[in-house]
Amino acid sequence: MGESEIRKQQMQKRTEKILHAALELFCERGIEDTSIEAVAKKAGVGPATIYRYFETKAELAISAGTSYWQRIAHKYAGTLSGEIYQEMTGDSQMQCIFHLFEEIFRNETLFLKFLQEFDIFVRKYKIPQKRLAEYEEEILNLKPYVTKALEKGLKDKSLSFSYTVDEVYFTVMHMVLSLMQKLAYNGSILSSDQHIDLSLQVKIAGELLLKGLRNC
Repeated sequence: MGESEIRKQQMQKRTEKILHAALELFCERGIEDTSIEAVAKKAGVGPATIYRYFETKAELAISAGTSYWQRIAHKYAGTLSGEIYQEMTGDSQMQCIFHLFEEIFRNETLFLKFLQEFDIFVRKYKIPQKRLAEYEEEILNLKPYVTKALEKGLKDKSLSFSYTVDEVYFTVMHMVLSLMQKLAYNGSILSSDQHIDLSLQVKIAGELLLKGLRNC
């Protein structure tokens, strides 16, 4: 292995370490209340090292979010490409997708809390859309899994809706992710929030949405 390749691997490992530290602190304290110095300390590097890789905290947050979406997709999306899944009806494929949302909610609380923090940060500091292009691309990489299931459902008549596939995709994703973020971030603030298990609420939402897709 050449010296340049070794240096490249070292840079990659250092970047991953910084992003991991940033994500933990962003989820724990919020992006705005997390300093570059705090991230550097947790990552075991100097602040100058972080600025060498990321010009601003906004760039660090965007890169952390992009990395997080990649990790989630790699961890969960593989279950939607097996042979058994491909043979399912569109309705059954959508059931699998909603079950996947439930699994993500149960296992990826930090990810969902980060999404909430990230949305707040982006809105407050008016980060332009072009700076979010790479982050958005990682989210949209998951879109074909849903749209193909919706299209298959229309074709095999297991689903029936009068809207376009894109209209349904964005509506469903916004509704489910917004609910998951809300419940993960502040779903236990009030005593009444304890009456129904949070994971069950995500399951019920998916079942109701799927029922609507069969009849709307």
